Amino acid sequence: MTSPATTPPTRPHKTDTAQRVVKRLKHYARKDRYAQAFEDAGLDRIAQALRECHTTDTLVGCSHCGKSWWVMTRCRLRVCPLCSWEVALDRADLLRKLCKPHAHPKLITLTMPTWTADPAEGVDLIRHYWNKLREHSVFASVTGGAYQIELLPKPDGWHIHIHALIVSDYVPYQRLFSAWREITNVDVPQVDVRAAETPDAQAYACKYASKSPAFDQSPDAIVQWYLATLHLRLFATFGTWYNITQERLLQAEGVEPFLPTCPFCGSTHTVFRVRDGPYIFGHEAWLSLASTYTVGGLTQRPSPLYELALRIR
Repeated sequence: MTSPATTPPTRPHKTDTAQRVVKRLKHYARKDRYAQAFEDAGLDRIAQALRECHTTDTLVGCSHCGKSWWVMTRCRLRVCPLCSWEVALDRADLLRKLCKPHAHPKLITLTMPTWTADPAEGVDLIRHYWNKLREHSVFASVTGGAYQIELLPKPDGWHIHIHALIVSDYVPYQRLFSAWREITNVDVPQVDVRAAETPDAQAYACKYASKSPAFDQSPDAIVQWYLATLHLRLFATFGTWYNITQERLLQAEGVEPFLPTCPFCGSTHTVFRVRDGPYIFGHEAWLSLASTYTVGGLTQRPSPLYELALRIR
């Protein structure tokens, strides 16, 4: 019996190479510190997922042809510096594409006073403020955009603020300031508006409107941040940009969206994680199928790519 293949299905915009992994080693170190913090807090499943992410390979198989191959494990947790970084890159790329047809996109930053109560309530409150601002006359020329709520722990509470990328010809700063002051009932709120008319300025704006707040957390605060943001939506699009995704843009350009595809037979909707085999096929049926997909019963292994990056860094 031959070993499972090592060629994963290809997602064009996410190709892992040793060079890319080396560049992300600082994120690996932070991920490990986060994992230890979650373990110390008794959240062992989160800690294990973080430790396995991007450092191990997971065996996947095709139910159509019976072949199996290795892919890098990804936890896809919001608190993972690597997974959240990849999500932020995708979002920034999406926002840059959405900005292209517009001559005057803008990045605005809106804050509220230090929040000392339940952080989830603080997030709900600033979202309420944001929705009221969108209904204000100062936003009459805003046709669409995206926003990211950031939640940063401070010694005396939480610093909660919004970075929003908006499409509008002109937003007068003083009117925006006055509107936000009225909505938040704060005498001197912090409000910032920056034009994003050049490619560099748009790249900067897209980065801040899409970046993961997990980057700014210390290991000591990451568990607190995770529990505070659990089940909360922090990034969203609105107006003409509402619900637009990379897949929808690609379809508009005539490109078929990515689907997990078997690299051997080309089948879609047949790829599964081999360790989930008993749940997919049933325990009894899996007893006879397991040897088809695995060698020695292994469904996970240390990632050769990660080990190579450690040797050549």
